[in-house]
Amino acid sequence: MAKLSAELELNTSGFQTGVKAAKASTSQLKNSMSNMSSGASKGIGSMGNAMKSVAKGTAVVAAGVAAAGAAIGAMAFKLIQAGEAANSADARVRNIAESMGLFGDQAGVVAERLNGVADKIELQTGVDGAAIQMTQAKLLTFKELAKSADEMGGNFDRATMAAVDMGAAGFGSAESNAVALGKALNDPIKGIVALGKSGITFTDQEKEKIKTLTESNRIMEAQAFVLGAIETQVAGTAASTADATKQIKAALGQGFDEIGQPLADALASLTPQFLAFAEMAKPKMAEVGQFLVAIFRSGEAINLIWTSLKLAFATSVNFLFATLRGVIAATGQYIVESFKNAVTLFQILTTPEFWSGMGNALIGIFLSAVSFLQKGVAEVIEIARPLAEIFGKEDAFNNIQNTLKESAAALDEMAAERFSSAGDLLEPAARKISERLTEAGENVKNRFGEAFANTAEVIDTSAMRDEFGNIVKRIKKAIPPVKEGKKIAITNEEEEPKPIKPPPSGGATALGGFAQSMNMLFGRSANAGLLEENKRQTDLLKKIEAKTVKPKPAKDPAPAEAVFA
Repeated sequence: MAKLSAELELNTSGFQTGVKAAKASTSQLKNSMSNMSSGASKGIGSMGNAMKSVAKGTAVVAAGVAAAGAAIGAMAFKLIQAGEAANSADARVRNIAESMGLFGDQAGVVAERLNGVADKIELQTGVDGAAIQMTQAKLLTFKELAKSADEMGGNFDRATMAAVDMGAAGFGSAESNAVALGKALNDPIKGIVALGKSGITFTDQEKEKIKTLTESNRIMEAQAFVLGAIETQVAGTAASTADATKQIKAALGQGFDEIGQPLADALASLTPQFLAFAEMAKPKMAEVGQFLVAIFRSGEAINLIWTSLKLAFATSVNFLFATLRGVIAATGQYIVESFKNAVTLFQILTTPEFWSGMGNALIGIFLSAVSFLQKGVAEVIEIARPLAEIFGKEDAFNNIQNTLKESAAALDEMAAERFSSAGDLLEPAARKISERLTEAGENVKNRFGEAFANTAEVIDTSAMRDEFGNIVKRIKKAIPPVKEGKKIAITNEEEEPKPIKPPPSGGATALGGFAQSMNMLFGRSANAGLLEENKRQTDLLKKIEAKTVKPKPAKDPAPAEAVFA
């Protein structure tokens, strides 16, 4: 009994020691796991912070790129608008110059000259160039005045400037003045009366002079006399009242026109293709509209959106994972190619041709440097020529200069030979390095493409694609068929009047058409109230029909009439 008790106590003591040891081990394991968890949490937290920082930086860069893109787009749009306006103004003057038939094949040259005059007046006065060109266009419609449009500083140019000056002096706008001036210069006798109503007055002697010149068929002289009288009253008004800001704006505007006109021309050249594409796309756009309506009509809108989001997310994850694998594979291949490049370079460095070529290149560089110094010395000692002439050593001085120049020329020839020899010796090494680098680039590119193409999908999208396809099929089935028009036939058969058929309950009648349209967009159960109203109206029509007296059949046969077949 004592022996058994001793053994039990001994064993129990060992058991307790083992339990304590197990507890200690467990505690150590717990601490290790806790430390590991803490480290992992910190690592993940650091990674999360880094990803947040990257995301913020990416967002900032994306916002900056988007803002820059928007600014560039807006600037391009403004430039194109300015170019189109300038092209329109130029074309207006050109077309009128051609249609007047006064300048033959030189109409384009005349129009170009007039546009240049308009630019100069715009810079001098700050008046909008488009308004000046519109003034020229109106003046060109008066034939007698338009005859001088090809003359620099002639009556036409003076009339253009006079119209602008009159506008600056308060006599309306340059465009409205162009009409009054055009009439006055086209028929000076009658025209000065109209100018008088505008505020431009003439003395009796001036009127008589104008009448005499006009009646003697000296129209150009009469025009010049009228313009001279106007210029004495308003000449220089526009230039003297021009604001510096308007002139600067005009100069900038002309610069923008020069940039925008080629852009506008390029856009105009694409217009026919765009219009043809738009015409071709019209049926497809109608199909798109029907498909959009069918999305809501079929009740598959939510399914379509949810499936599209799932598929887009899964595709993005798969793409990013494949890209990551491709980058990792390409990086490994790059390391391999770097070792190959090092081996190739070592092979080149151990060839005698390489060192011979490098030696020739270095000797050529040295010879070129000595030649450069000799040429420099020959130029520097030129300042000593007056002293050589004073001491009668001019010939010796010339010999020294010539010797230096000849030596420099010989060194240049020797350096050229050395460089040529170096090129011949180093050319195989350079070609070998180029081929190796090209091969390395191709290998890295191919490795990336191979890894990217062979990466399996992380998220299987086959079921999602099938689901998406089935949803699209169900939506297409909900597109209403195209309705065919009714045919009209002529009949002489006597027919009894047909009773008015009540519209079917829930049908697309005149009273229920709106309800059906609402059903198509929002689902069949979204507007039950409208359908109930439709049913009520239908019941009312039935009651009216029941109380209506049917007409008796006529004794005489009815004439032929058009009925729907």
